[in-house]
Amino acid sequence: MKILIGKETVIVRGMRPEENWWGKYQFPRPYRLKDRIAVSVHVEDDTIITTGNPTRWFETYDNGDSWVEMPPSDAAECGLLLPNGDRIYFPVEGGTDVSGYKFPPFEALTPDYDFTKKAEEGEMPIQDGVTAWWSGAVIRAYNADRLPDSLSKKEWHIIRIPSGSNEKINETVPVDWKYLTRVVFNQGNKRVMKPIYPRGTPKLGPDGAIWVSAFSGEGHLNPENGKYSPYYSAEIFRSDDNGHSFKQHSHMEYKADGYKYPYLSGGFSDSDFEFFDDGSMIWFLRSTWMGSTGFEWAPMYFSRSYDGGKSWTEPEIFSDCGVLPRLCRLDCGVTLLCYARPGMYVAAFDSKNGEKIGETLCVIEPRDRSELANEKVEKPTWHQWDGQCGNPEIIPIGYNTALLFYGDFYYPDENGVKRKTILCRKITVEK
Repeated sequence: MKILIGKETVIVRGMRPEENWWGKYQFPRPYRLKDRIAVSVHVEDDTIITTGNPTRWFETYDNGDSWVEMPPSDAAECGLLLPNGDRIYFPVEGGTDVSGYKFPPFEALTPDYDFTKKAEEGEMPIQDGVTAWWSGAVIRAYNADRLPDSLSKKEWHIIRIPSGSNEKINETVPVDWKYLTRVVFNQGNKRVMKPIYPRGTPKLGPDGAIWVSAFSGEGHLNPENGKYSPYYSAEIFRSDDNGHSFKQHSHMEYKADGYKYPYLSGGFSDSDFEFFDDGSMIWFLRSTWMGSTGFEWAPMYFSRSYDGGKSWTEPEIFSDCGVLPRLCRLDCGVTLLCYARPGMYVAAFDSKNGEKIGETLCVIEPRDRSELANEKVEKPTWHQWDGQCGNPEIIPIGYNTALLFYGDFYYPDENGVKRKTILCRKITVEK
């Protein structure tokens, strides 16, 4: 079995990387529709405030050979098609400004403080835990049940297009998330609560239910004991009522021990999972998080389940890197995995049992690429060294073919000027 890769096709070019080393013209998010493929591209800085800002959208009717811009209003049509004919779409959301709420000082915590008490409207309780990033951001974590009513809701925003209709209906659906933890970033004089929308790719399971991955905030309460952890935790949610409600189905705690699971880690954040013919599942877990560790690379782990996601094996290291793992099941009996940073890779698995097959394809070499920049530097920073976004995505487009999406900071335009460019390439499995 071989994994073959096609030529690059430009979707959109942005600015020179020297104008914006991180955030703009990155994070492509593809969707397969009935007669076309659509992809959104992030064009703002990468912050919890700008996350929900408008993106640019592009579409192709020839499986990625050519692209044109499409109106953002068509985004809801990219939703997951359900067995009842509805489509549901999870829009990306931004943070909530809570600067107007009254925050108690850290020294207000005393041994007799009541952590079961709910805060009054306009006020915040004392945090359940706190951590910080190297950038100076202080991040408070709160049990959602203790927050004032205006901030304590456990729900996701979806856009539904009912079967046989073109109407786009905005809905808020309840989410059963035990010990849901909301985090608040303190940057300068602004305090922003991070959104909780699921960042994973929703998919239909063999049971016909909707499954989607998400992860906690920067620090969370362990649902098993209610204790605070400064790490991310990965989650899988499931809906058996066509997306009218979701319930936490799987939880993966990062159990730092200084050996197999280093203390210097982001925990388990972005993740993806897939189902196999023998009834088993696999779950890939990112542990890289530069904000909390200072490192842009860390191991990617994987775990397996043999009881429908009710329990999981102890996570094992799959690769020494791996940001934003994404899985793609093909009709030829092969499931593909893409991951990156540094470098970029595509691996293959047997869809019968989830066993890895063949050699892993290296799409971008993990090396210093800074000599490709428009302006040469003697000592490159990380983004100059890696020269790519490192958040790849992959979707099926044929019996044995998928389309890989990624951002390259050093892709030349028609004049040879290197620009932040969103690309796609066909991946073909040859058995």
